[in-house]
Amino acid sequence: MQYFCTTFLANSRYLIDMTLLEHIKTTLADCSLFPEQTATAPLAVALSGGADSVCLLLALKELGYTLHALHCNFELRGSESDADEAFCRRLCRAQDIALSVKHFRTRSYAERHAMSIEMAARELRYRWFSEQVKQSGATALCVAHHRDDQAETILLNLTRGTGIRGLCGMQQVNARNVVRPLLHVSRCEIEQWLRERKQEWVTDSTNRDPEAARRNTMRLEVLPALQRINPAATANIALSGERLNDALQLYDLAVSTQRAAIEHAGAIDIAALRACVAPQTMLYEILREHGFTPEQTRDIYENLDGDSGREWQSTACRLLRDRGRLLIKSKSGNALFTDTADRQADEGTYLPLDGLYEATGGMRLLIRRQVVNKETFIIPRDKQTACFDLEKLTLPLIIRRTHDGDRLQPFGMTGTRLVSDLLTDLKLSVYEKEQQLVICSADTIVWVAGHRVAAGFEVDDNTRHAMTLTIL
Repeated sequence: MQYFCTTFLANSRYLIDMTLLEHIKTTLADCSLFPEQTATAPLAVALSGGADSVCLLLALKELGYTLHALHCNFELRGSESDADEAFCRRLCRAQDIALSVKHFRTRSYAERHAMSIEMAARELRYRWFSEQVKQSGATALCVAHHRDDQAETILLNLTRGTGIRGLCGMQQVNARNVVRPLLHVSRCEIEQWLRERKQEWVTDSTNRDPEAARRNTMRLEVLPALQRINPAATANIALSGERLNDALQLYDLAVSTQRAAIEHAGAIDIAALRACVAPQTMLYEILREHGFTPEQTRDIYENLDGDSGREWQSTACRLLRDRGRLLIKSKSGNALFTDTADRQADEGTYLPLDGLYEATGGMRLLIRRQVVNKETFIIPRDKQTACFDLEKLTLPLIIRRTHDGDRLQPFGMTGTRLVSDLLTDLKLSVYEKEQQLVICSADTIVWVAGHRVAAGFEVDDNTRHAMTLTIL
């Protein structure tokens, strides 16, 4: 395969030279991030010193782009890492290209965060790349993934167990403005392009070590075996990813069409979900956006039936099965004691005697005091408003979340009831109960906001002044 590639390229120098540059020009032209005046649109380029990134850097320079190279020294290979850095410095100095270098203590970072060296290096470099793009004013970050990398990625995703998105592989342009101009170019073409220019590059010794990473095993063992079956295996795998990417657009359209009938205001209708085509896949497409894994989605789907109250959690969200629905709640918007305002909502804070009060969670409360004219005063009856005899209250009123054991004597009833039982009768979900606010006069609840007022504080024939609270 290597002999075929090299021979074909050597006999097609002009064609291949133009093909590689045209691939890059086409990718950048298709991306609306780039204005026509390339000189005024700097691009950040990830530069390792390997053939791929060196090719990308020099090709972009030939095309007239202003560049800012970024090199990471992960301090994993001792003097070899330092030699790679030195090579990148010499190359950028010779080409008059701006270069920034960052050293990382990758091993200690991986140990501290309980992750693999490979994942730690990825997290560190992309975080730094993002910072550098912002600081330099670069339009985007260009990385040198090529067609062989694409094939490896697709196969690795397949071995892990993946869906259509994983089988599409890497995107030429992603949502984080990371651009891959060489994604349709083979490693063989890249190296030939550099040889024709007598341009050197460095080789990471770990790329030849199958034990260094699963990707190296795929590169050194699996793909060569597949190429013995079909010399075009690598190209065909990458091409399959492109075709699936086209299919993904139809898939996303079908998902969005069905999703509108299933999900409403942070709740998934279980009956509607079951009625759709491929319900488990649909559930995954909804929940993956909230951080749930395929394994969690499978467990949730298998337990759609049953009593209300079963809960699952991702890193970002909580999911509750509640009366034929799955309720999705952001942890950041629902966790107690996350900040001073939230703590006050749980412990209680004083309400003003008049005016507008904005409670934690977004509720707005209008408070008014007024003289009662027995002939003209009308007691409001809607659930969003509570009206009290001002003289029967202990001021200032306190607003807080419900607590375990809270009790209320509802107006028109004798005896007290647990507020939690009242909310259950009203068919509120666990999440709604957690956010429910009550208004207190001293230690006595006078209103379960938006639902029930307490007896003993009502306006009567002897009332001279009233206090009205209205939820806006």
